[in-house]
Amino acid sequence: MKKIMVLGLAAMMVLSVTVSFAAKDGKGASAQAYEHADDNAIFNRVGDWFATVGKSDEEKAKIKAQRKADRAVKRAEKEAKKKGKEVKEKIKKGKKGFDKQMKKGF
Repeated sequence: MKKIMVLGLAAMMVLSVTVSFAAKDGKGASAQAYEHADDNAIFNRVGDWFATVGKSDEEKAKIKAQRKADRAVKRAEKEAKKKGKEVKEKIKKGKKGFDKQMKKGF
């Protein structure tokens, strides 16, 4: 029972600290989080590190730039695909509305 109380107290202490780092308005991330934010996710940086370990500085820069460009292309393709789906859905809804109006008669 004593161990459970100690663990509970430790968890409460950790939670109280994390709440203090939250944004002032209660929405989104804090200014401190945005200050230290990076465009690359941690798993991208780790992958880049493994790809560049033991290489010269020039090679490292070249590999990182290539990998960053590849990720940007993938992100753009994904966004374009998403926008295409949204447009198709809007067209479908518009067509249904138009057909409905035609049946009623203007």
